[in-house]
Amino acid sequence: LRYNPSYMVLPIAALLGISLLSLRFEARDAIIGGSSFIGSSLVSALLGIGVLVLLSHLFSLSGKWMGGKADSTKFRAALAWSGVPIVASLLLLLPLFFGLNSELLGITGLSVFIRWILGAWSLYLLLSMISELQNFSMLRSIFQIILVGIVITIPLLFINVLIGTGAIL
Repeated sequence: LRYNPSYMVLPIAALLGISLLSLRFEARDAIIGGSSFIGSSLVSALLGIGVLVLLSHLFSLSGKWMGGKADSTKFRAALAWSGVPIVASLLLLLPLFFGLNSELLGITGLSVFIRWILGAWSLYLLLSMISELQNFSMLRSIFQIILVGIVITIPLLFINVLIGTGAIL
């Protein structure tokens, strides 16, 4: 953050979007690999970058409400770099991408377990980075994450009521 807060932020955000969303898009087609994976990865990468920009502004705004001082550029770096363990889970997709039978190899349960561990590590990194950026305690960092979750959920619930469907959440 001291020397270049935008270093590798967008590529990491794109990879984070791919690792979090590509399999969800692929599951809708029931086909994993090939050109549909490339298309869903492109959409996921763009969504990852967009979500990063949105979340960095929300974290900066909510941090200011709580007495913090970090701007959205620093939060962009913190959000992206805390997601590196989740990006590492992309290695678990290699057998799926090359069409290997993951059930036969017995890696489905193991990959879910590894993804949970990497997700927990990523959450811990995010809490630590928020604590460092804002000069908050870990508990106050947890409250900031909850506050951002509330700020995101309220408009979604309002839109859900306006549309009259449960498909958004």
